[in-house]
Amino acid sequence: MTFGYGPALRFARSFMTGWVPVVEQEIHIERDGRRLPASLLLPRAAARRGRVGRRRPIPAWVVLHGITRSGRDHPYLARFARAVAATGQAALVPEIPEWREIRLSTEAATSTVAASLLALEGRPELAGRKVGLVGFSFGAPQAIIAATDPALAGRVAGVVAFGGYCSLEESTRFQFTGAHEIDGREESLAPDPYARWVVGANYLTRIPDHQDAGGAAEALRALAAHAGDNNLLATDPEMEPVRRRLANGLDPAERTVFEVIAPATDTLPDPVRGGPVAEGLGEVMAAIPELNPVPYLPRVNVPVRLMHGAADQLFPYTQTIKLGRVFPAGADVATTVTGLFAHASGRDRTSLFHTASEALRFLNALASIFRLMQPGRFPRTSPRS
Repeated sequence: MTFGYGPALRFARSFMTGWVPVVEQEIHIERDGRRLPASLLLPRAAARRGRVGRRRPIPAWVVLHGITRSGRDHPYLARFARAVAATGQAALVPEIPEWREIRLSTEAATSTVAASLLALEGRPELAGRKVGLVGFSFGAPQAIIAATDPALAGRVAGVVAFGGYCSLEESTRFQFTGAHEIDGREESLAPDPYARWVVGANYLTRIPDHQDAGGAAEALRALAAHAGDNNLLATDPEMEPVRRRLANGLDPAERTVFEVIAPATDTLPDPVRGGPVAEGLGEVMAAIPELNPVPYLPRVNVPVRLMHGAADQLFPYTQTIKLGRVFPAGADVATTVTGLFAHASGRDRTSLFHTASEALRFLNALASIFRLMQPGRFPRTSPRS
């Protein structure tokens, strides 16, 4: 069997059934003087052999979560990491505290990846090969950007980005209107309000007309935090009393802008009032270089695999298609849009056999991902000191 399909099928079986012959270990990484927890998932056999050493190290992946209160414990992410370990490879999921606090910190990604690589390189059952890098949601473009850091040169085998974005202005417009386009074809999808809340919490006060809206920004952060802390979708009816309580706690001016970004949970923002706020947020974020993956793409010198769910309500799938198209000519990049997943809810078991063609497309994409770690693709190296 062509290399990659064996791990792909084992991943699919584990992801669908929950069968996970893996061992999960709590370890710590040292990042910027902080000791941060991380989950290391190992194949059960490798974990046993690791106690007495092993002649051939197994492939390993570093997996970055998105902006979520559950962090590395997000149900979808945990299921994904266990399925990776079920293939006979290792997955390390580090905690990124800034992202758990609903803060769009761009400084955290590269330093977290570097600390994770150092931790993996110090383990005899894993040391001796490059590491794959996976990012979800906000972590997707951050993983791509991290791979361009000179300090990580020669240490990353490839990047896998799930559910990312290309244009911040277009993504913000979608979050307020549900409209997106590809090749001149307009499409519409009900956007998940969680993304608006997060963006508003972080950047509302950077819009010139709303510099004094700190209370509204923190109310938006509290709204997003409540959803995560209680494992609720942002559109859950239980969120509406929380939204009203937070709105009622603001003065009239701040309440107005809060409700522009967070109207009743079953409605879209008013286009007249919401349009300028969406434009302002998009402009603010576009001016922050580390949020924008496109300028970094010419410096990416490892294979990149882009994945996106067709029904994603946080970032539309068209964003990943556009991102794949703006890589330089000759770049090793492949894009897959699948109908198998939403953004990252992880609430329902997903059938990989919804349709034969969908299953085949997804298995081909998985095989391409696991092929990045193919034996012989890169030479063995010694752990860094």
